[in-house]
This record gives sequence, structure tokens and C-alpha cells, in this order.
Amino acid sequence: MKRRNDPWDKPWVAVAAVAGVVAVIMMALVFFMGGGNTGGNSGVQTAPVQSTTVQATQAPFGSSVPPTTASGVSIQPELIKEAPTATVPDNGAFVRVNYIGGFAGTYGINGEMVTVRNSGDRVFPLNANTGAVSATFHKEDGSTRHEIVVEIYKNGKVLTSARNTSAYGEVSVNFPV
Repeated sequence: MKRRNDPWDKPWVAVAAVAGVVAVIMMALVFFMGGGNTGGNSGVQTAPVQSTTVQATQAPFGSSVPPTTASGVSIQPELIKEAPTATVPDNGAFVRVNYIGGFAGTYGINGEMVTVRNSGDRVFPLNANTGAVSATFHKEDGSTRHEIVVEIYKNGKVLTSARNTSAYGEVSVNFPV
């Protein structure tokens, strides 16, 4: 009786299948973990974010190394850099929100309010240079270690600001520009 030709008998088929699965998982992670812009097009250019290199290490038996993740990758804390701060333009009126976690809220001038949801250090332009500016933002998490800061700028200068460190804290500022 003739033996049936099974493609799984060849070692390269299994290696190709595993590589394909890993590639699909990596693409899904990039897609779902921040491959897009959630802030919309604000027309304001901010400083580019510097990339950080993470080194994988394999520790010899009995050595003392930093704790590793489930995949065996050790993250070297000295390589992690803080994100750069947003640059506020010298001309015009802007609202700046800075919080390391997620935040949501509304801002606007002369009653024309815009609703946003974002994270990090962001600068939002106002559609007029004079009038009553109002901004209310809140943290979307229970962190009490980091503060949310909201500032109103005109022509590159801070006119007023407010901050809050409480869990799910809210910040409101109102100021005529």
C-alpha cells in the first residue's frame, strides 16, 4: 500500500505556519494598540515622539537580572524615555491638556464647544482669538499619582491653568482672551 503524502511531514511547513501566525498576531497588536490617531486633525504640529529601544536578555543560570515578562524579555528601565511636551504656537489661542493617562472633555470659545478624548500632552486650537474660553476635562482612570493639567494660552503665554490629582479628577477653566 502506498503511503499518503502528508504536507506536515516536511519541517519547513510547520515553521512557515508558525511564522504566519506570529505575523498575524503582530499586525493585530499594531492595529489595536495604537496604530491610528484618535485625536483628529487639529492642525497643530507637535514635536515628534522619540522611539525607545527595548533590549532582550537571556540571563545565565544563577545570575541576578531584572524581572522578565512572560515572553522572557527583560525591559531595561534606563532606556525608557519620557514623552516630549507639546509645543504651543506663538500666535493664536489654544487649550493645552496634559495627563499621562486617558482624558476626555470639552473646550471652546464663545460657546462653540468641541468634545475630545485623548491622552498625553495635547494642544487644541481655538477657532477664534478673542472671547470667553471654557474648558472642562476629566481623567478616565483612578490614578492619584499623576495630575491632569489644563491651561489656556494666547500668543504663546499661559493666561490661566488648573490641575487635579484625585481619582477620575475633573478640571475646569474659564477665561476671557
